[in-house]
Amino acid sequence: MKLRHRVVIVEWGDAFIDTNDFDEKDAAKTKPVGRRTCGFLIAKNQHGYVLATDEYDLKKDGVAGKLFVPHGMIREAKELT
Repeated sequence: MKLRHRVVIVEWGDAFIDTNDFDEKDAAKTKPVGRRTCGFLIAKNQHGYVLATDEYDLKKDGVAGKLFVPHGMIREAKELT
């Protein structure tokens, strides 16, 4: 099977919500949640990376499962193919 898009791993810091009570001391230590996402690189633009989880044959450019990661959240990106 020939892939139409390059596969990348993107390491990034994600936002989150926690509904537990907290104090200012805890708030000062808060950091983004570290994530590592693997997907098909559909586009890179001035705002960030667009990845897809799937390529399919139904049409020439068929992709699904869009994920957008802004540049400011990306720690590292590595192309695998």
